[in-house]
Amino acid sequence: MSLADLPELLPEFAGREGRDPEAYPAANIADLFAAGIIQAPFPAELGGEGASLLAGVEAVEAIATVSGSTALLVSMPLGLAGMLMAGLAVVPPGHRAACRAQIERAATDYRDGRLYAACNSEKGAGGALTNITTEAVLSQERGFVLRGEKILASGGENAFAFFSTGKVTEGDLAGGGPVEFFLVDAHAPGVKILSDWEGFGMRSTESHGVRYHDAPAELLGFPNFVECVQPAHYVFCLFAAIPLGCVRSILVALGTPAPSSPALRLRLSEAAMRYEAMRAYLRETAAGWRPGSSAAYRMKVLRMKTYVSQESTKLAAELFALGGGRHYRRNDPLARALADSFAGTALRPPLQLGLDTLVEQFSLGEAGGPLA
Repeated sequence: MSLADLPELLPEFAGREGRDPEAYPAANIADLFAAGIIQAPFPAELGGEGASLLAGVEAVEAIATVSGSTALLVSMPLGLAGMLMAGLAVVPPGHRAACRAQIERAATDYRDGRLYAACNSEKGAGGALTNITTEAVLSQERGFVLRGEKILASGGENAFAFFSTGKVTEGDLAGGGPVEFFLVDAHAPGVKILSDWEGFGMRSTESHGVRYHDAPAELLGFPNFVECVQPAHYVFCLFAAIPLGCVRSILVALGTPAPSSPALRLRLSEAAMRYEAMRAYLRETAAGWRPGSSAAYRMKVLRMKTYVSQESTKLAAELFALGGGRHYRRNDPLARALADSFAGTALRPPLQLGLDTLVEQFSLGEAGGPLA
């Protein structure tokens, strides 16, 4: 199977979501691994299909129309696969063999249905890599170990491995950046997965906190991977597809069958135009992604992610209000889509971080500005 077969899985996902919306969607994740969806960015010889970021965005949006939690969980290993493959385009020659071996190990784990989950956010960091406090320290006996505490590690105990950010020093990693990504066995000694997730939305993602106490870690990619590849912007595009999919699900539910009221049909037509504009913005931005992207492109991704997340949540709330009181129930599909539209990506990274960065680096006609 391939990404083209994804629509066949969605009705079953919708049924499971309706029957038990607060349970971790293990069956959905297993089905997506079995269908080759999560490993799609890998090449065919490693079980994927060489899928682009744009194809990944389309898949995540489609999944979000039936299960926001599944879409969020999928976006992380899908994004990791894309990051790793992008790294091969810019890896220094001396690290190419090690990077290829790391990709092959990850692809094997994906084929075995093992979930890799992001574990990067920290309390008080505001979503900024420069503000994290988790340290990656080189030990002569054990290699790198991580020390610190993370939040919002989606997957929790269900994860096989985490990819986590850690601060490094030049003495421990020659040529590395101030912050790098590391792979961590989620159940290794020194990893404590908490039980503290009680989210307003995305309740079934099991997005618990994680404490690292000298947890053994493997450098992701190569030294200075974050700066050379710019992987965060790849994932930002995937994240933006989640609230968009939530909006689409509400819009379809309210418009099928077409309402008899002309006024309501007009409101839904206007909502469809807003959805289509956001979707086009996201797809155009995703299509332009390249490893080691320019500052201008990175600012465009930040504008897009901030705008699409913010406007999708706003539109979801307006559409939910149009639906009336019959949907005002905890486990109503429209209520869940509304909650998921906010909780999924408004927090990764926080919208406020995006807005603050846009203000700080504002320009119109200069490099990086939207009118340049």
